[in-house]
Amino acid sequence: MAGIGFPMTITKEQIKDVVLGENDFGHEMRVGRILDPANIKYPFEEYLRAWFKVPIQGGTYVDPVSKKPREFDFRSKILGGSLPSRESRIIHLALECKNLSDDCPIVVCGRPRARGESYHFHIGGEDGERKAHKVAGASSLYKESAFVGKSLLRLKRNSKSILIADNDAEIYDRWSQALASAHDLASEAVNMKSSPRSYAFIMPLVVVPDESLWQVAYHNTGTLEGDPVQVDQCEYYVAKEYSVGIPFIISHIHFVTMKGLEKMLSELANRESFKWDQIFAYSSTVMD
Repeated sequence: MAGIGFPMTITKEQIKDVVLGENDFGHEMRVGRILDPANIKYPFEEYLRAWFKVPIQGGTYVDPVSKKPREFDFRSKILGGSLPSRESRIIHLALECKNLSDDCPIVVCGRPRARGESYHFHIGGEDGERKAHKVAGASSLYKESAFVGKSLLRLKRNSKSILIADNDAEIYDRWSQALASAHDLASEAVNMKSSPRSYAFIMPLVVVPDESLWQVAYHNTGTLEGDPVQVDQCEYYVAKEYSVGIPFIISHIHFVTMKGLEKMLSELANRESFKWDQIFAYSSTVMD
């Protein structure tokens, strides 16, 4: 083989160029830095702080559909609650990372959120009881009439460098992995019995680089509502049903940039904030 003109030696410079050209792991490591509790922007008053656990990177779980082992990028827990009332509140984050260049971004197309899409569930109860509680309407984290994603496109350049839309299988894979990882976290939440009153919220996320996430809004008539806009966070409606000992639904997945993730964590750092009140709002509706 050495005599037919093919180079036989791969240099360290070539390996470095390929690694940095792809840079998927580098993006994942940068996301991990944002998730590090030491880098969270906490509120000034210490008694208001939520407790961020050190994230878990690269563990495995069994996919609930394929029954095959899969690897997640990150899982993180944010603990709130109140010691006097002995109430535990935990936000579980299931994060998948996708490295994109800003000239080949994700475009999320959507419309105003319908009333039937304005809801979320948290898991919990008193004295060890576990049920899925539905929070809907004005109390929900996901407001009626606000933008909600319904379709995803990945922009790419063809051989003539013309920008075209492509339904990227890699983006769907990250999205589906985040939802599969969330299934595992929901199962964990159902079995959590650490305090007399304990509640858990599961939030799946796909994290992309800054300036690689765009939003295109439609009127309900089907016409565009203004120009496409670059965003740092976008909610996408999935209504994914799970069976984790109890019936349970994850209504939305979040697409966020690095800046969007930093902002989200900063908002959740205050366990007494309105955001926590929304997530764990009282609900008289229980999923049977």
